[in-house]
Amino acid sequence: MNKKISSFIDSVIEQKKLQFSKAESDFDKLLFERNILKSENDKISIIDYHLISSPFLDKYIEKLDFIIGKDFQENADFINKVKEDFLSNGYVHDYHILEKEIWKLVTKESNSKFNCSFNDYLNSVDLDNKIEGLFSFIDAYSKLLPELNLTDEIIFDNALILTEITKSDAQYNIPLGNVLNGIKNKCKSDYDLGLELLRKSISLNEEKENIISAIVSGLYENKKYEFYDSILKDLIQKGDKLNAFFFGLSNVSDIEITECDLYKEIIKKYIKEDSLVISILSLVFSILKSNNSKYHKFCFKELDSAIENEKTAYYILNNLDHLNNYNQEKTDIIVKLINQDYFSIENYINPISNVFWHLKKFESFKKVVLTIIERKPFENFIKSFQSYLHSVDKIELDKFTIELLTGNQASKRNIGIDIFNYLSSHSPYQFEFNILDLSHILQYKLWVSLTQDFHEPKNRLVALLPLFDSKSDLIRESFICKLEEISEDYGGHITKIIESNFDKKNPNYLPVIERIKNYIENYYAKNIDLKNSVSELNPYHTHYKFIKAFDESFSKNMSKSVDKGARENSLLSILGTKTVQLSKGGGWRFGAKKEISQLGKVGTSFTMPRGYFINPNKFELEKGFVIRQDWTDEEFSGIKTTLENE
Repeated sequence: MNKKISSFIDSVIEQKKLQFSKAESDFDKLLFERNILKSENDKISIIDYHLISSPFLDKYIEKLDFIIGKDFQENADFINKVKEDFLSNGYVHDYHILEKEIWKLVTKESNSKFNCSFNDYLNSVDLDNKIEGLFSFIDAYSKLLPELNLTDEIIFDNALILTEITKSDAQYNIPLGNVLNGIKNKCKSDYDLGLELLRKSISLNEEKENIISAIVSGLYENKKYEFYDSILKDLIQKGDKLNAFFFGLSNVSDIEITECDLYKEIIKKYIKEDSLVISILSLVFSILKSNNSKYHKFCFKELDSAIENEKTAYYILNNLDHLNNYNQEKTDIIVKLINQDYFSIENYINPISNVFWHLKKFESFKKVVLTIIERKPFENFIKSFQSYLHSVDKIELDKFTIELLTGNQASKRNIGIDIFNYLSSHSPYQFEFNILDLSHILQYKLWVSLTQDFHEPKNRLVALLPLFDSKSDLIRESFICKLEEISEDYGGHITKIIESNFDKKNPNYLPVIERIKNYIENYYAKNIDLKNSVSELNPYHTHYKFIKAFDESFSKNMSKSVDKGARENSLLSILGTKTVQLSKGGGWRFGAKKEISQLGKVGTSFTMPRGYFINPNKFELEKGFVIRQDWTDEEFSGIKTTLENE
């Protein structure tokens, strides 16, 4: 078997890759039977990197004529040389997996054969210029720490250095987490050594208290309640380092009834102390993440009370994000947070939206959105929920959007428009929910809402075209009349939308399209085309000198800007060249021997209503007033009566 693995490693090193096609390889079947390799989709890849890492390392030790020794800096340099050689032809898929195994092998051998403590290597690190492979070593060291032969003094000293190296403002600091987890596992596997580490760590300042927490977690997992009763209880009663102790307890795995009772007792005693509230809440969430559901009601009651304190808000939201189930309870806590005086969209909408990565119940989303609308009317926040909107049932989303769009409350319609605009951001949106299933009054309100304020008609009107098939004559006629009115601003854009998006075989198609075309033709003939034929009324002539002056000024300034931009920021300056050859057929290249690249173009356009240019201020004021005006049932009473009598 060893010969077969050795032969495979020779192929790996020779070809400098870790994945092979079936056509280019003929590896022994035994490698597949022993689950060392696997064949899938015409590709052969490695399953057991742990097994192949040792012979791979031995081959490179021989190839580079190296001997692993006590000087770990030299060992680390060797690993980096292996990486440099193996990746000399370019990126190799999955090498990072193999590299992790190599770091673990070298780290373990350095310690077991040469009593390497890694302290000199870590002390030599320049925090402002961290050496290559450092974090790979940290990962290997942390995973191997329970197996390494190191004294408590060395482990403690290394821990201080490692926590300094991995210090970061990132919310999720994986390297630091690995370091602390390694300390925890070492204390779990060696109780006496862990007690020595605890004794040394008690004097640490607040910045390093996470080391204390890791030690407490490991010691508790070793002796369980016995450690608390014999050691930790007395330390807690002294009143010092309480946050570190409580965070340590909260990180204990496998929370059972004993731990729940203990944590509940601590929570009741210390929850009112503001300086301890976050570490106490960590115990609350530790219970909630356990299977001991009879304690969960108590925990949610504590969270419900704690959320009134702004200091707890971020911590609670971040941990709700990782809490499974309990959709209703999580929703209630978020709603209560929104109703607090300290709540603001700017500070809290993103952590709230993060909770919805796992909180998939659409009713929860509706409740949260409606609460925010009540607390912060006309403030836009839907953008933060974009990822969530992709994950929900489209019919449910359509129903809720329509509910908002057709509501009497202007602030709700505002958010309904926000959702609809997001759904239309890439292409005109069409409801998956059949809007003809709505009551006639809601059909009417829907087109009114979506046509109150917009600049690009295609983004709104496509979704409303099914109303041509409404069973209500009033709905059809009122919608067509609205399209006629809109065509005064947008002209032929309206007919293009209908022609491109409405079924031409539909019996309503021709009557509608002809009617709107005739309306546009008559309106423009009477109100617009007539003016253009009279020089005194044509803006091009009446404002010619201003247009000319603007054109000259714009062209001059634009020319300067383009010239400056070309010199300072252009692709040519980046590539270090000043000459581009244009080739026949629409291509370009930098030199005679260079490849020809195809020329391309990119463009965008948008449509603005004609009425805007007549009086922009009036247009904006009127639209702004309309969209912020609440509706009343009385406003629609006449329409509703007519619809009922059809």
